[in-house]
Amino acid sequence: MSFVISQKQYLAPTEERIQYEPFIIDDTGFEVEKIDVNFGHPLYTTVADIFYIKSVREYPQILPIVPDGCMSMVFRNHEGEMSGYICGVIDEIRKLEIKPHEKFIFIRFIPGAGYALIDGGANSITNKSVSLKDDIPWGEQMLSVLERETELSERIRLISKQIRVHMRMEQDKYLVRYCTDRIFQSQGNIKVEKLAEETGFTSRHIGKMFDRCVGISPKLYSQIIRMQASMDRIIEDRETLLVDIAVDCGFFDHAHMNRTYRKLLRCSSGEFRKFMFKRLPYDKIENYISI
Repeated sequence: MSFVISQKQYLAPTEERIQYEPFIIDDTGFEVEKIDVNFGHPLYTTVADIFYIKSVREYPQILPIVPDGCMSMVFRNHEGEMSGYICGVIDEIRKLEIKPHEKFIFIRFIPGAGYALIDGGANSITNKSVSLKDDIPWGEQMLSVLERETELSERIRLISKQIRVHMRMEQDKYLVRYCTDRIFQSQGNIKVEKLAEETGFTSRHIGKMFDRCVGISPKLYSQIIRMQASMDRIIEDRETLLVDIAVDCGFFDHAHMNRTYRKLLRCSSGEFRKFMFKRLPYDKIENYISI
């Protein structure tokens, strides 16, 4: 144990921003604006991304929420009334039902960071949500900031400062950051035993840490990262055979990739390439915001 304590700087040599950018739906029915999180931003080393999304249709729409290993803070503006939620990590695709001209702000925390905002472990809200107004002592103050008539970027910067203040320091911060970064860098193709060897902690300790800090097991988190990498390839490279993408991304074969897609996305990789999310069984998919 003394070895690991003396290697904290090895586990987290810098507080650089992770380059993980989770999947964002690009659909003509929505107006999407990414908010810059540059060096000096209060959440520079804490969030994967921040974005604003608005429905531009005159009828209700469904936004699929893809598993990404991130806890999120979600703000909804419906006809001027603001509500907010902290949403836990999800272990399969969820849906967000959006009314005409409804607006949302998403703050997606890097895997293993968002749990510092809640009492208890991240696994206490896996596949669940908590209301900022009802369950978070400082949540109502954040909602009042977002209701101001100032520039969106300025309001987001103000609530980002509030979030930073309320994020508690955790003893496993360096270890969880090292492990999640290594899984991301390997595109989900590193075993827990290898992480244990590199850090000096046992596989069991790392598994427990993931449950508490990320909200899911390291195995499932790795599957999600591998799937996200393959999704990017499928979208960017329309000509490459799916079997080649599967092998390049670390799956054993195309069938292995399809099992992961059906488990996490409710469709095969071929259906994803052809239809994206247009033919999913949304009547059987649970809501992302569930309290």
